[in-house]
Amino acid sequence: MPTRSGCPQEPAGRGMLLGDRLPVHGNTFPMTSPPTPATEPLALLGSARASWFFVVTVFLTTVVQALVSPTVALLEGATGWPLPVPIAGTYALLILGCALQAGVLFLTQRMPRLTIAFVVAIHLALATGLSVPTWVSGMSLPISVAIFLGATRLNATRAIAWCAAVIVAESVVLLCWAMGAGESIAAAVGWLASQVMSLAAPAVGGTALGLWWSVKARRMRVAREAAESAAREHDERVAEAQRCERARIAQELHDVAGQHLAGLITLADAALKVAPTRAEQALELLQDVRDEGRFAAAGLAGALADLRVGGVVSSDATQDLRDLDELVGFWRARGAVVALDVVGSLDSLPAVVSATAFRGVQEALTNAAKHAPGAPVDVRVSRSPGRISVAVANAAAAPVGDLSGISLGWGLSGIRERVEILGGSLSAGEDVGGGWSLGFVIPVASTEAERS
Repeated sequence: MPTRSGCPQEPAGRGMLLGDRLPVHGNTFPMTSPPTPATEPLALLGSARASWFFVVTVFLTTVVQALVSPTVALLEGATGWPLPVPIAGTYALLILGCALQAGVLFLTQRMPRLTIAFVVAIHLALATGLSVPTWVSGMSLPISVAIFLGATRLNATRAIAWCAAVIVAESVVLLCWAMGAGESIAAAVGWLASQVMSLAAPAVGGTALGLWWSVKARRMRVAREAAESAAREHDERVAEAQRCERARIAQELHDVAGQHLAGLITLADAALKVAPTRAEQALELLQDVRDEGRFAAAGLAGALADLRVGGVVSSDATQDLRDLDELVGFWRARGAVVALDVVGSLDSLPAVVSATAFRGVQEALTNAAKHAPGAPVDVRVSRSPGRISVAVANAAAAPVGDLSGISLGWGLSGIRERVEILGGSLSAGEDVGGGWSLGFVIPVASTEAERS
């Protein structure tokens, strides 16, 4: 039966190169909050250590290529150094330029456009400043890497535009330098074609790979978010199912074990009354108290077993109005005066309605035994077209002691909640004669026989 919370009481754009890490598949369940993407400025490969390794690798690769030509010129024993800058100064400038190109890649994650502009500017400055563009052709590697990383951060239009801008800027600056060096237009264009092609091919390839990687990374991010959302939803459902199951067991303890506990109190009161004059009968009542305690212990054990063992469905069928005779017999055997009047057939009632009505009668009889021991109780159950009506009333009885300590305080409210969820209504209170009455009505769809 549902409670107020609805519990049944009855049975993406960044890839790993840019700092995001894919979730590790393992047995870390239940899921916690989704992992926060890396925010460190150096996290190109998911960690600062990986970023440094990546940048150092680019630097070493570039500097080796940049130093090959001057080193070969020295080893060949040229008569004179062809540059106005001394040998040591040339080596220092080349190494510094390669270091700056590699180091600026750290900015790719936050400023991809500025990174591309920096690496291109450094390459052109060394190529034209030292007047040896062929010596620094290896510095096109950091340019291609910057374009690739930028393409993973930018949309397709901007990535392609930046790739084209790099090629145009390199072409214009190198052409102007060649013309300024006194080369003819034909010679300058021919030399420029070979230089630009060595840069354009990896730049275009880097752009294409970057855009492809961006799409793949976006799909991976969406899949990861969907998996995390599904895991969170699963956790919420598991937690809700656990809460519902605990609520069901708690209600079962109240409905079943509470009935036996009320029976214990009734038998104990009777034993106390007859003990002064009829000791043998008092002993018999105490034996009944012992038996009743065993029944209560069995009921508690069953509910506690549900708490200990998950996924096990109780083999006991849920009691409903067809078990009224057994319920009334239970209380009659303990000295209660209970009159039962059933009007109409109860066999065709929906299971949830029949079980709810039975719980209502059970709660009313338990309360009568606790608060009005010895008072006669009338139970009337009437099945009429479109509804089932239940009325339980007990006469006034002698005052009893304080029973607040043996009540869970949720029996009547729980029954009212069950009835209202089914669209019914419940009323309870003291009548004019000092007794207590409880009544409720639950709507029920009429059967074919009732409609005819």
